[in-house]
Amino acid sequence: MARPRVFVSSTYYDLKYIRASLEGFIESLGFEAILFERGNIPFHSDTPLDKSCYHEAENADIFVLIVGGRYGSSTSDSRQEDNQPFERYQSITQQEFDTAQAKGIPTFILVDNAVRSEHYTYLQNKNNEDIKYAHVDDVAVFHFLDKILEREQNNPVYNFEKVTEIESWLREQWAGLFRDLLRSKSQQQQLSDLQSQIIELKSVNETLKNYLEAVLEKVNPEESEKIIKTEEEKIENNRKELLLKNNTFVIFMHAFGNLSEDKIKILIEKPQNLDELLKKIDKNIIGDFNPYLKELISQKQMQESYNEARSILGKPPIDFELDESKPKIVK
Repeated sequence: MARPRVFVSSTYYDLKYIRASLEGFIESLGFEAILFERGNIPFHSDTPLDKSCYHEAENADIFVLIVGGRYGSSTSDSRQEDNQPFERYQSITQQEFDTAQAKGIPTFILVDNAVRSEHYTYLQNKNNEDIKYAHVDDVAVFHFLDKILEREQNNPVYNFEKVTEIESWLREQWAGLFRDLLRSKSQQQQLSDLQSQIIELKSVNETLKNYLEAVLEKVNPEESEKIIKTEEEKIENNRKELLLKNNTFVIFMHAFGNLSEDKIKILIEKPQNLDELLKKIDKNIIGDFNPYLKELISQKQMQESYNEARSILGKPPIDFELDESKPKIVK
């Protein structure tokens, strides 16, 4: 099953320990961490190495930028000349950031607190070339920060001192990202209500047409009753399919669980309690993403959507409130 891909962009030697820690955090969430030093960026023999990085950056689902005290190496298209100041060329890290921004990839920016503090000093003394900065190798780092902060959107910045602060902030940000996804799906459901009604009316019209044809052809009563029963079942099945199609739980399982409609119906119909539901998830969902799915099942919105789906299929709701770890069914 495809997992969300998180591209981590930064200079390497000064931030390698933070990159390693961040990789472990990303993988613990069931996401795929993309770091060039781990060998999970395919490099092509006929292409400069940095361009392979840009290709992976533009195909990521989430982009994380870490800004430390180094500006980094130049891109293959702007190789540094002898004694050329840093601010006159584009670094690989900056080009990765620009690539992700051009594609509109959700971006999260982490800035070393010492660097950010000196950036404030730099802003007050831009014209004073005699100032020496202790935490950056060149003012090009500040130019890069200026460029980031000037953007009107998709540039949330967090100043950090410890890796644990990074993990806490990203966890909150990504939880909010998922919440927005659920809300957008709910809004899409409202927008599709009219379309659903039109489709249902079309189904009713087809049924009435069949009724009329049955009467006109003067079929025998037994055959007419069979036709009527078949069409009524068709209407009911269409109604259920339309409601399930717009159910948040079903939408999520399609998008992130990569499950077929039949397997999703099994997840909805078969479990008799929360414990059985979690076991079904273990059986049907690829293991690496299970902890994340189980965490989502604990959210009230997802629980309500799941029980709504059970109601559509004529099943009683599951009680998600555990009593001494014994899940039970609401009668």
